[in-house]
Amino acid sequence: MVAKKPIDLTGLVATKGSAAPVADMPPRSPEPSGTGADMEANNVPLNFRVTAELRRRFRMFAAAHDLKLNELLRLAFDEYEKTHS
Repeated sequence: MVAKKPIDLTGLVATKGSAAPVADMPPRSPEPSGTGADMEANNVPLNFRVTAELRRRFRMFAAAHDLKLNELLRLAFDEYEKTHS
């Protein structure tokens, strides 16, 4: 039986710094100010414990309304602060 010649896969591995963009790739557009990158750069961790039920409800509500979890928390706190100040 003849042994199979191994397949050369070296072309599939990128070398750091040698990647080139695809010719028809559209350029990245900057995100609007006040959202996305600006807000993400200013984010700091906030850690606390909640019940499993509250976590599930919070995540389900955020997903149903196409919100990130931190966006929903900010909106909820803004509303609470508005009504209790």
